Amino acid sequence: MMTRRTYSSFRGPSYLTLLLLLVSLVSCCPAFKNPLPLPPEPKADNTILGTWVRAFKPDEQGSREQLSIFARSSGWIDVVFIYDIDTQTSADGVSVLTFEGYSTSVNDQRFLCLRLRAKDLGWLRREDRPNRGDQQATESPFFIFNYQTPSSDKLTITFFSTLKVGELIKKGKLKGEADRKGMLKGILFNGKSLEEVLNVEGFSLEGAVVTSSSDELAKVISREGVGAFLGEGEDYIHAFSRGPYQPTTKADQSEGD
Repeated sequence: MMTRRTYSSFRGPSYLTLLLLLVSLVSCCPAFKNPLPLPPEPKADNTILGTWVRAFKPDEQGSREQLSIFARSSGWIDVVFIYDIDTQTSADGVSVLTFEGYSTSVNDQRFLCLRLRAKDLGWLRREDRPNRGDQQATESPFFIFNYQTPSSDKLTITFFSTLKVGELIKKGKLKGEADRKGMLKGILFNGKSLEEVLNVEGFSLEGAVVTSSSDELAKVISREGVGAFLGEGEDYIHAFSRGPYQPTTKADQSEGD
């Protein structure tokens, strides 16, 4: 559900690589310290469970993407996003992101509240890795997406706009930070700020972090309308079709997919 270009340079198992991934997510999507309210009795939305595919035409310099959504007995969901499938510009294979979260609604608008899975971020917890010394970091924030199912075999996911959310923060309608200082707050390594650790030329740390409570966030969405949060255009709106992934064939390419 994230753009392929953003993450192509963040593969690898090291804790710093995963940290770069977390910061990169916050850079391209607004992050929420508190997600939308969890329903009293969480239940996975059966209409979105299963496997979805997003395919690009051969002349668009894109690749296929696969989104698989699994239900937990708790009502939460696990989301596996595979991208860089069949890409013509990368030689190091597919890339994978895994999330956990839940679905909820505000004024009949449906949302996914997702964060990088806790089990994959165990390296962030000081108590789990005592050999890390003074290294410490916050757990993954939540990312919120609006979604629609126009039909049983179609799923449309729309990203929140960092720019729009940042404007709501600047206008005082949401609490939070709309600059790099706010985004990096609370993340330290060996007594240094994350900004110092990641002081790499060309690495963008811009982003918006919302600290409003869950109830406050829901009220702002209800009052301002979901349009005040959502991005516009193909970079923000991702349309998936139901079905398993099938490798692209030469016949597919000749027919224009």
